[in-house]
Amino acid sequence: MEKSVKESLGEVMQAMVKLNGQFEDTVRALRLQGRDDKELSELMKGAMAMKDAAGIYLTWAGHYIDRLEKTEGLDEDELSEEIGGRNV
Repeated sequence: MEKSVKESLGEVMQAMVKLNGQFEDTVRALRLQGRDDKELSELMKGAMAMKDAAGIYLTWAGHYIDRLEKTEGLDEDELSEEIGGRNV
């Protein structure tokens, strides 16, 4: 597997960590400005949903990268068995 695929996943992970931090920082800044707690609660729920969704996305991306690595070097028959078998 090309090193660039794993590097790209690492870059996405870093970007999601940064984005989640920015969401949290924004909510803190709004709280300091005296924004309504109900509004801030909704924003925090959204930020947490984004964090959860990112975690799911990154977990699946890692899973498929692992699967791609397992299929490298297999000929067509072996690949067909791998995909059609229980290793999917």
